[in-house]
Amino acid sequence: CSLKPFCPAQKMQARPLSVFLLFFIPALGGLLFGYDIGSTSYAVAQLQDSTYSGTSWSSSASSPFLKGLLTTSTTLGAFLGSIIVFQIADKIGRKIELQSGSGLYILGASGMYLSSFPTSSHLSVSLLVIFRIIYGLGIAFSMHGAPTYIAEMSPSNLRGFLVSLKEAFIVVGILGGYFVGYMLEDYVGGWKYTWGCSLVVSVPQFFMLWWLPKSSRFLMLVGKEEEAMESIEWVFEGEVGELFEDIKGQVGRQREKELTQGTTSIFALKWRGALLAGVGLVVLQQVTGQPSILSYATPILDSAGLESYSSVLVGVFKIFATMFAVLYVDSYGRRKLLFIGNSLMLLALVTLTVTFFFGDGDDDEGLGVRQIVTLGGMFVYIGGYQVGFGPIAWLMISECFPLEIRGQAVAFAVQMNFFWNMVVQFLVPVIQDSIGNVAMFGIFSLLTAFSIWFVNGYVPETKGLSLEEIEKFFEKQHREKNGKDVKTPLLSHIV
Repeated sequence: CSLKPFCPAQKMQARPLSVFLLFFIPALGGLLFGYDIGSTSYAVAQLQDSTYSGTSWSSSASSPFLKGLLTTSTTLGAFLGSIIVFQIADKIGRKIELQSGSGLYILGASGMYLSSFPTSSHLSVSLLVIFRIIYGLGIAFSMHGAPTYIAEMSPSNLRGFLVSLKEAFIVVGILGGYFVGYMLEDYVGGWKYTWGCSLVVSVPQFFMLWWLPKSSRFLMLVGKEEEAMESIEWVFEGEVGELFEDIKGQVGRQREKELTQGTTSIFALKWRGALLAGVGLVVLQQVTGQPSILSYATPILDSAGLESYSSVLVGVFKIFATMFAVLYVDSYGRRKLLFIGNSLMLLALVTLTVTFFFGDGDDDEGLGVRQIVTLGGMFVYIGGYQVGFGPIAWLMISECFPLEIRGQAVAFAVQMNFFWNMVVQFLVPVIQDSIGNVAMFGIFSLLTAFSIWFVNGYVPETKGLSLEEIEKFFEKQHREKNGKDVKTPLLSHIV
């Protein structure tokens, strides 16, 4: 049996401005997500400083519980938001998701800034946590809507590049958060300006989203064929009938299945291969530690005797590593980048475990060998993540789920992503305080080794295939395996 890469979109001429806008405007939601990661590293550290906090509760902010709560509150909001998105994603569509996310970003950032004004410490902390949760709700809507919208609207030959490039926007946001936090770390009350600066992006994004059409595949799914054609023509010029009929045919087959078999759950046996690959990747993306470590990058590097500007250097390096994956994801493929990235992460984590085993660096003066090894280990750890898990996990969940369950399946994957991110983020300071950096990096090493085994066994190669072809692959996989475990789901075996 042969599954040749065929995509009608590749036979048409894409409109450059439309492709830019359908990527850039949703990707700003990813930038705002990254900005919170980077800025939180500095903002939480400043809230613990009695000199620069500008609050009456700076001493309380040093407790592992409150430090963990302030750091993970946006992740808690993102987790709660992903539960909401799971229920409504296929009802409201991708564009309304993105608009809702942008509005929640604005409300959350405004509230975080205003939370500094109440004189009551309990009220101030409560408001700050509440509005950080609201900002997290915006993250959930944006991080579900953006990759799905970009994947459904972009030409298939650019899909991997554009969805991966969205990860680069997250990284730019992280660097921006590091930079703003670093510039304001010696300014009294600088944390409220650091978090409030996200309004510079979220307000323009909210208005720009009105310019975008709704997703053509979503419109077809809800029976609005005329609007779906207009949406396709907004992206492509020339004869678009073939693509229109291809999407229409796929939706028609799904409706026929629903009439004969009824609506199926995303947990149905026939979707197991896609769900395991997509959700497995996003869970491992979190439990291997890198996203959570970034939120505590400043104190971790401080414990190794490094200056606070080291976090900014880490952010700069992260961008270069991300661009490698963006440029090569459609030539190297998803699996190869995952293997390369995870192997680099494992090497770095083992190195960091050994380095911290020899003690903290607070007593060292200057930039010694151990500090250089620690910084280098963090660079390789982050670089490996950005080559593999960073862009590929989000890309896979945007393309591996069939249209019939895509909204709910992506929402479930995002839900699992933020749940485990919240758990790991909350546990990092507790683990550091109780058993230290050595045990923490050791645990992440074991989980990263497991992730390499998982990728080898359960993640297929999808480069060069249209969304409809990927859906056909998983359907074929289910029929051939008859519900049995798939050991090596390489598309190359059947191409």
